[in-house]
Amino acid sequence: MKDFLSNVWVKRAVSVFNVAYFAVITLLTYATFLYDLEFAAGREKSFFTVYVVLNVVFMGLMLFSRRELVTEILSILMLPVVFCMILFNMGDWILIVPPFIVAIIMFFAAGTNETVKVIMGTIYLLMYVLGIVAYFVLNILFGGTSVETVLNSDLDTSSSVYALYRDNFKKLTEVTSESNTISPDGQYQIILYDVKDSDKGAVKICVVPYNQDIELKFFTLKQKGIKKTISNKGIRGTVPDVGWVKEDGVLKVQYRLSEADDLRATSVTTMPDKQYFQFLGIQ
Repeated sequence: MKDFLSNVWVKRAVSVFNVAYFAVITLLTYATFLYDLEFAAGREKSFFTVYVVLNVVFMGLMLFSRRELVTEILSILMLPVVFCMILFNMGDWILIVPPFIVAIIMFFAAGTNETVKVIMGTIYLLMYVLGIVAYFVLNILFGGTSVETVLNSDLDTSSSVYALYRDNFKKLTEVTSESNTISPDGQYQIILYDVKDSDKGAVKICVVPYNQDIELKFFTLKQKGIKKTISNKGIRGTVPDVGWVKEDGVLKVQYRLSEADDLRATSVTTMPDKQYFQFLGIQ
């Protein structure tokens, strides 16, 4: 067995197999750039267990083949990939921590030339420090201090937002039901947001694409970055009337912000382009 494990071709084969791990982490990073990752109810612990085991197993395989060229290359490429994962999933430590630990350990443990390690290590250190500082600065500049909460029947009953809509919660549930918010052609959905800011706040009516999510075993990749604001003038605590109508063959969102207002209608035939830099707070 010892002779088998010390065989150079075995180590080279394992080294090539490690590419599968790098590919999975890269695909997961790219997916979270395009989509919001939302764990299925009750599946967080199962995912974390599988995810950690996967990272530990491949870290062992990479350590076993650490002096092979392919593993040395992967040890250099892992850190920038994980850096992107951090930016796209800031605060979602379940995703970030395991591959980050693997990337750090392998960067130092791999048999890469020491000069290369010093140069790339300096570059990566600057990239992480300056990149994360820039991330927070841009989020402060573009994101502001407002907090948006989706209004629907799943609203947390212990939250301060729920307290505002408690008396109208039955109407809120009816207005935000899928039967009312999904367009007749099944392409769009109306979403209501409670907006808390430094002023009096607002209720925002938006339209997003529907049926573009990707459902997987442990989580769902939810489409993001495509959102049309119909109105941002609603009054906090007041549930607006919303629904779909067709006028002259054109699909529109019909809404009334309060009982004292007149009905209005806005077309959704033209949706804004996907905002790829939403993770920086840019809406």
